[in-house]
Amino acid sequence: MPNYQKLFLKMILSSAAEFRKGNSGDRSSIDSPQARGSQSPASQPVESNGGVSRRRWCGGVAAVLLSTAVAAHWTGLVAEWTGSESTSVFLVSALTRIGMVFAALWLAWDSLRRPARWLPPGLAVLGVVSVVVVTAQPKLIIAILPLVGIVTVLASVLRVFRKGQ
Repeated sequence: MPNYQKLFLKMILSSAAEFRKGNSGDRSSIDSPQARGSQSPASQPVESNGGVSRRRWCGGVAAVLLSTAVAAHWTGLVAEWTGSESTSVFLVSALTRIGMVFAALWLAWDSLRRPARWLPPGLAVLGVVSVVVVTAQPKLIIAILPLVGIVTVLASVLRVFRKGQ
């Protein structure tokens, strides 16, 4: 079982280091045309209109939610505040889950901004639709899983033949 305390501490420390690095005031190396020309596209900033600040915001929200969940679990103040142990467990688990989603978004922010070149665009849409359908009707996973597999293989084969032309 993973040690969530160490993972949480590591996430907080790296978020704080990234925040300090972004607020240092020395933006000349990023904004100068010479620096842009010398960097590869993967190492350049993703966007100049707030992409980095949105990532920091996402990390900050994750840190607040997860630290609130940890504090609520350890102190038991939520149970006193709500008056019900089951409501307290529900709120702590909701804070933890939403915090983990924000932490995952924070970690994957750069890859979310660049589409995967190997993934056909229609397959991504099919994946989202299949997740929604399986969420609504879990028994349909028996039919959807083979369908997604067949479409993935067909899309890959068609892509190989299209590149050959």
